[in-house]
Amino acid sequence: MFIIIKNPLDKFEAFEKLKEFSKNLSAVSYEEIYDLLRNGIKNIPIPLAKIRKKSYIDRARANKGKALFKHIDELGYIKDKNVIENHLTSFGRANCPHQVMFYGALETSKIDKQRLTAIAETSHIFRNPGTDCIEGEHYTVSRWETNEEFYVVEVVFSEYALKNNPDIAQSFEKQKRFLQEHNLGEKETSFHLEFLKFISEEFSKRVRNDHDYKISVAYTNITSLHPDVKGIVYPSVQTDYFGVNIVLPPQTVDKHLKPIICSTQILYKKGQNSLIDNGEHYCENIEINSKIKWQESDKSILTDKEQVLRHLKK
Repeated sequence: MFIIIKNPLDKFEAFEKLKEFSKNLSAVSYEEIYDLLRNGIKNIPIPLAKIRKKSYIDRARANKGKALFKHIDELGYIKDKNVIENHLTSFGRANCPHQVMFYGALETSKIDKQRLTAIAETSHIFRNPGTDCIEGEHYTVSRWETNEEFYVVEVVFSEYALKNNPDIAQSFEKQKRFLQEHNLGEKETSFHLEFLKFISEEFSKRVRNDHDYKISVAYTNITSLHPDVKGIVYPSVQTDYFGVNIVLPPQTVDKHLKPIICSTQILYKKGQNSLIDNGEHYCENIEINSKIKWQESDKSILTDKEQVLRHLKK
C-alpha cells in the first residue's frame, strides 16, 4: 500500500524534500519516495532516447566455474519463481525486491565492445576494487537484437559524465534546446535541468547498501507508466561512466528483443588492470525453443598465469 500525501507540496518544495531524503535513504521508505515523485513533483522531466531497429544489447551472466548454461532462458531475465521469491530480495539500480528486470549494455563511441560493460557491471571484482583474480572468472555473454525501434528514458546527465563523455554533453545540450523551444521561464528551465542532473547522479552513484537505489528505482517505475517508455538507460559506474546500461521490463524483451548469439568470456584482474579474453565455447545461432548448441572455439585463450600477468601489465 502506497502512502498518499494529503497536502501535496508544489514541485519545487517536493524536489527539495527529495534531496533531503537522498542524504539518508535507509531512513525513508520506498513508498514515500515513489509517492513524492508521482504526486509531489508534477510533470517530471522524461528525456527520451531512441533504440534503433537491429541494435545490439549484450547481457552477461557469471558461470559457476566452467559449467555451461543449457538454455537461453538461463541467460535472459529471471523466470525461476524460486529465485525471484527467495533470492531477488534487494533493491537494484532499477528494480524493487522481487521485481524482474533485464539488465544489459549498449555500444557507445567510447566502448565499442559492449560485452566489456556487461561483464564489468556483473562482476563482483569490479565492485570490490581491491579484489584480484589471476585464475580468471568465467562469464557467458548473450547478444540480443532489437526487431523494431522503441524509446527509453535517458538518465545520463551526472556532472562527471557531462565533463568526461562528449556524447552525453551533446545530449544534454539537446535537452536545453528542447526546453528553450517550449518557452519555459528561467525558474522552470533551471528546475528541469537540475532535476535531470539529480536523477542522473542517483543512477550513477556508488552505493553503500541497496537502500541507496530507492530513488532510481522509483524514477524507473514512474517513468515506465508513460505509454511511449519501454525501458531506461544510464551510465555504467564500473566503466567510469563510459559504458551505457539499459534496463528493460520482461514485456519489452519478449516483444522487441531476439537472442542471436552467445559466447563464454574470461575476466582477469590485477590491481587497476583488467583483461577480458575469449572463452572456450560459443553458439552462433540461438533457437529459443531448443538447448544451446555449444561449439568449441578455435581461438587461443590465455592459460598460463605468467602470460596473463604480462598482458595485465601492458
